Amino acid sequence: MKASTIIHWERKVQEAIAFSHDDPFGDLDLKKVADRLCVSTNIFYHKFAEICGEPYIRFTRRRRLEAGAGYLRHSDYGIREISERCGYSNASFGKAFQALFHESPTAFRDREFLQNETHTLQRTKIITSSYQHHASHIFSTDRTEAIRLPHHVLYYHILPSNNDPVKNMVEDMNRYYSRLLEIQSSLLMPEVSIITGTLDVVPVTSYGKMMMYVGLLVPITPAYDQAHQLIRMVYQEEYRLVTKQIAGGDYKKLPVPMGFAAAGLPMYEFINHSCRVGYFKMSGNHFFISLTGADSCEIYIPWQRR
Repeated sequence: MKASTIIHWERKVQEAIAFSHDDPFGDLDLKKVADRLCVSTNIFYHKFAEICGEPYIRFTRRRRLEAGAGYLRHSDYGIREISERCGYSNASFGKAFQALFHESPTAFRDREFLQNETHTLQRTKIITSSYQHHASHIFSTDRTEAIRLPHHVLYYHILPSNNDPVKNMVEDMNRYYSRLLEIQSSLLMPEVSIITGTLDVVPVTSYGKMMMYVGLLVPITPAYDQAHQLIRMVYQEEYRLVTKQIAGGDYKKLPVPMGFAAAGLPMYEFINHSCRVGYFKMSGNHFFISLTGADSCEIYIPWQRR
């Protein structure tokens, strides 16, 4: 396959992945996605499976069930509500969940540790060992600030993975960050931030399948209409950005005096511990890091205000 053809299909697959992550209820079938991409359904089916290692429908079903597993892990939503949030009835969710995870949602919720969690944390610790320092006093609920965020659009890159997503994220971040910094500087709008995180559900998704991203987070407010228009007309195609809706609402904000690579592991351990012991519960699966400097960042955690 020619290099240009590979690039073309990698771009199409990234767009399809973005469609899936903006489709929490699984409303988009294979034909609808292929039509959006202006490609044949049959060719899209084979190319997606070839590049991602699984067919699109299996990918999006797994993503929805992993989202449900994340809610079981870090929220206090009931199983019926979790089923609805993932586009299932209560009965069909239980059946599909059992088929994928080989245990019931209730049994999964009661687990102390997950097999994928251990491997992901071990691998992340090895990769980021040169960045780590003592941070227990920094990652504390006393240092978090409860804030409200509006809805946002995320214009983002899915970072190269090669079955080692954290390693490649650390290695490739500067290159992608520089591109986004050019756009951010041209917009001259203070609330447009560069963020990074994972599209998947830590610690549910297996390490090799995790997809890391970096992108521009732009508020959906009238004051930012021109910024959205400029990004879509001038930068989105050139910089190969895909989009995702980021829900507004209640967040915990935690500023930390370290870069993203150093913050990642203690951030997860802090969030997981806080949710498991009940300091707070998450309202969504996707926390993220705002890149504010080489040695500083801000962590945003969607939380359930009681």
